[in-house]
Amino acid sequence: MTRGGPASYDGVADEYSRALDPDGVGLDDPVLTELVGDVAGQDVLSLACGQGQDARLLARLGARVTAVDVSAEMLRHARRHEEAAPRGIAYVEGDAHELAAFADESFDGVLCHMALMDIPDLDAATRSVARVLGDGGWFVFSIVHPCYGGHVEAVTDYLLDHRYRKPRPPEWLPEHAYHRPLAIYVEKLTNAGFRIERLEEVHYSAADAGSVPGLFYARVVRRLRRRRAGSGDR
Repeated sequence: MTRGGPASYDGVADEYSRALDPDGVGLDDPVLTELVGDVAGQDVLSLACGQGQDARLLARLGARVTAVDVSAEMLRHARRHEEAAPRGIAYVEGDAHELAAFADESFDGVLCHMALMDIPDLDAATRSVARVLGDGGWFVFSIVHPCYGGHVEAVTDYLLDHRYRKPRPPEWLPEHAYHRPLAIYVEKLTNAGFRIERLEEVHYSAADAGSVPGLFYARVVRRLRRRRAGSGDR
């Protein structure tokens, strides 16, 4: 998901689709599902949707789902699953930094599963999410926990906001991602006008972890925009 360049997931899309959710059932993540909550009848955007795992979860929960990704190859797999078992999901090729295909206040909620650490410009992405959300709209995301990622030195690197090369990435993931301390996520979200509602940190035992020993989840809500004078502004 390199800004201004080729999508990093294009080159691994086939391997990614084979490794994760090859049958197209959709994501099974109890923590994420709880944070999303009751979305039946809501218009929800699946941001950086990849091959559509979380988009299919949202559809299963009753949302009207639009999904966007910069990778044409990942979207090819997502559309293949949609054709095999239609769920009414609209897949759109687009950049998370701009979300140019969507008007202001188009959605009730936005879900971004395990992708913000692959997006180069976090500030631009969070501001775009805020723009397409209606007043009080929600944003739920999950990321590899920066403390457990295995890619930083605890003392020297954790506080650095930087692009890094993964030491031993599986063949279905790109070589690079973006490490940010949690404070950076909080700063960018609050600067974009979000209020943090809930944070969750999940640690996995060594036997269950595989290459992801910990995840970080957040639910934030966009603050009400200031009303024009004479229209109930307080």
